[in-house]
Amino acid sequence: MHLVDTMHDVDARHLTKGLQASFDHVGMRYPTGTQALDDVSLTVAKGECVALVGPSGCGKSTLLRLAAGLEAPTSGSVALGTTSVGFVFQEPNLLPWSSVRRNVGLLARLAKVPKAEREGRVAAALDAVGLTAFADQLPRALSGGMRMRVSLARSLVLRPEMMLLDEPFGALDELTRQEMQGELLRLYESRRFTVLFVTHSVAEAVLLARRVVVMSPRPGRIAATIDIDLPYPRRPEVRFSPRYVEHVAAVSDVLQGVR
Repeated sequence: MHLVDTMHDVDARHLTKGLQASFDHVGMRYPTGTQALDDVSLTVAKGECVALVGPSGCGKSTLLRLAAGLEAPTSGSVALGTTSVGFVFQEPNLLPWSSVRRNVGLLARLAKVPKAEREGRVAAALDAVGLTAFADQLPRALSGGMRMRVSLARSLVLRPEMMLLDEPFGALDELTRQEMQGELLRLYESRRFTVLFVTHSVAEAVLLARRVVVMSPRPGRIAATIDIDLPYPRRPEVRFSPRYVEHVAAVSDVLQGVR
């Protein structure tokens, strides 16, 4: 079964004031015997954007699935300060027979949001991602970047307090990827939801995040956490600043050391 970007009712436990998520000595071993994570401890503050980078198979996506309640850790605990969690996967996974408008409204329909309110939320989400003019198009008429905008809008409809994004821009060409990075930055800066973002791109992680967490090869552990002191709002030209280049180099050095 294909997963779509979705909203989950996650167990919200009491957390220290100001925290949105906490992973406490988390381990994850799958029934196959694969140890995906080992002794991972991480906290995410409300309104913070944290990027996870590391080698393929190091458990980055597993951490997101634990936060979303799609998996349960085999040791340690995961706690969230909210039940309002949106998840955007690597593929948009749109219903090909449904219009953009109906795809965006899917989660709200499943959540039984009243029709009038749902239509208003869908219109606002389409406007937020610049797709109002394409509301009646089918997914096959859209570019890859536009389909990913639909995916983002679908999660925004339920107004999440926390967004989990599993390398949503990885399949896009470089220009479209930069465009979508700017779109996510704009939404984050205007709505101030909490973000936990998985990416293989160090440059992308530094551009978006307040902190970059570098993970070791499987079983995934946290090798380093690097604060990114670039101020918000962040504009595309920040990529040419000396401080941005320094941060990219610092994260890259740590990543090379853990391979």
